[in-house]
Amino acid sequence: MLRKNALRIAAIGVAAASLVGASAFSAAAATSNGSDATYYLYDSGNETLIAPKTASDAGHVNLWDDDLVGSPSATDARSLFSCPTDAETVQTFISPVGQEKVRSAWVAYADGGFKPGTKQILEPGANLGAQVLGSPGAGSVKAAGGNYSVGFACEKFNNVALASAGIWFAPISVTAGSGDWTYQLSDTVAPPAPASGSFDQTIQATTVAGQDGILTLVAPASATTVLGTATLVGGQSTSTGNLGKFTVKDDRVVTHKGWTVTTSVTDFTNSGDSAVTIDKKQLGIEPIAVGTKPANVTLSAAQVAGAAVNPALFAQADNTTAVATTDLDAKLTFVAPGDKPAGTYTSKLTVTLASK
Repeated sequence: MLRKNALRIAAIGVAAASLVGASAFSAAAATSNGSDATYYLYDSGNETLIAPKTASDAGHVNLWDDDLVGSPSATDARSLFSCPTDAETVQTFISPVGQEKVRSAWVAYADGGFKPGTKQILEPGANLGAQVLGSPGAGSVKAAGGNYSVGFACEKFNNVALASAGIWFAPISVTAGSGDWTYQLSDTVAPPAPASGSFDQTIQATTVAGQDGILTLVAPASATTVLGTATLVGGQSTSTGNLGKFTVKDDRVVTHKGWTVTTSVTDFTNSGDSAVTIDKKQLGIEPIAVGTKPANVTLSAAQVAGAAVNPALFAQADNTTAVATTDLDAKLTFVAPGDKPAGTYTSKLTVTLASK
């Protein structure tokens, strides 16, 4: 590693005029410590990357006067930095951590220079001993040791103020007395999330006691259900149809006790001869829901024609919650025994709603 006490940045700027293909880095992505980009250090002689200190690696120990230079690239010591158009000068610096952008807080600094005809900088110096300007000066850093930042900044107004952008630096740890030191990287971080916020609002409302409504049953639109045309199924007259939609309305919002619906059927009578009857068990009844069935309503199994039981439970609601409206219907199947004369038969189906 070369060791030089002379400030290198201005001379490097002149030499860079002949370089071809060197890349330029501007303030493109802020880092976790506020540097415009990650600041890598290289040996100025052989241009090898200086190993930074990490959580698992103590890093390379640099001597006080080691002639190091900075780069925005982890692979190319000669990558260029770019200052904004309002920049007039460049200076390297040592500062307390967190005060890199406070020009008056710099402990020591040195003048630098641009690549001729540009606002670009090649290999800004990071030789701590070469920071010959400022107060209390580089010597105070060597004597006291501690944590600092080393870097360089684009400036204006004859070095009085920082330019609109362009400051790169890395944190360093200096050993008191000897001045030996190591440095760390500040990795690039994602742009901050868009501003957002939240607040807590207390909502207060005064309620009144709930009041039960009533439980009601709404019959189908027509009082008579006419089954469809009879056909022979297995040699027996069979006719089918739907009872018609009926509705259970339960407005008991406080007690919501639940309810039951039952059905009962009378024997069928021949309209031409009242003495001729067919047993009520020949009417099969299958409960069905119209639309979406409420979760706490249960439909009973179908009553099969020829073996139907009367009266029978049709549907029920439990008492976990009030069910405002339940629309129901029934699929009817009438099977006449083969020994009964043809004709029109009439029966009465009664639907009963009761509270639990």
